[in-house]
Amino acid sequence: MSESVRVSVVVAVDDAETDLEATLCSALGSDLRGLEVVVVDTSSTNRSAAFDGTRDSRLVRVRLRPGQAAARARNVGVVRAAAPYVAFLAADDLIRVERLDAAVGALERTPAAGFAFADFECIDAGGGIIRPSGVAQYPAFRTLVPEPREGGWHLIRQPDLARALLYGNFIARSGLVVRRPLLAEIGPFDETVACCADLDLWLRLAHRCDALYSSQVGCSCRATPRGNSSLTIQAGEDCIAVLRREKRRWSERAARRALDCRIAQSLASVGYEERRRRHRLRAAAMFAYAFATRPDVRWLGGMLGL
Repeated sequence: MSESVRVSVVVAVDDAETDLEATLCSALGSDLRGLEVVVVDTSSTNRSAAFDGTRDSRLVRVRLRPGQAAARARNVGVVRAAAPYVAFLAADDLIRVERLDAAVGALERTPAAGFAFADFECIDAGGGIIRPSGVAQYPAFRTLVPEPREGGWHLIRQPDLARALLYGNFIARSGLVVRRPLLAEIGPFDETVACCADLDLWLRLAHRCDALYSSQVGCSCRATPRGNSSLTIQAGEDCIAVLRREKRRWSERAARRALDCRIAQSLASVGYEERRRRHRLRAAAMFAYAFATRPDVRWLGGMLGL
């Protein structure tokens, strides 16, 4: 089978019974010839494992020990992948039938591009569209002037991509297709920043290669409820670590200022969450760090509990 597989779709699963079947059906319904779907189950306790009854030979199932993070699951999926291209799909998202074949074709026509991604729509739990274009909310993306390519694809040059990502993450994980040798070269998802591992990988990719972008919606990303307080704080701290790492890669003042702004916002978001938990000293410290990173009257207000 491995000789004929062109794309391995990696799906990390953790108690996603509600939408998993629809997610996997959307991947298996692709019009791409030569497809496998690697489902890495991080010890689901509910009926997400019920899909084991599916007899589609293109499904590869991997079970991990309890407590494994999604970044770990995706890394295991990449290792188990048999194809030269790897795509990622969240367990509650849906991918369009034509997207994988179109992305692989575009990458094969454009050797300089290391990965391909498309616009995405945001949907609610019932499948209703909340936002028809995910990238439209990012002003930095709208400043890009990509080069037209065949099939409605556009080439974003590496320096432009890296600079645009300084201001926000406009790349959805679901539907992204990347060359597997490139992942081996730059390294896998960083499991030490599990809540922000996607952005960390996109930033490393953006320093290494050009990318292909399609304005056609490639996947439907399901909006998820706000996580618990501990996860919110962990996500903020992971984002700070990733952005500080990215700052070390830049010497230009404008780039470093842009990153300082995002770092300060993440520090403040942790501060607001700590204040909501009534951890006033910890909250004040986070706002103080935010103000020291990027002075803003809002952070002074946060320090004073306003």
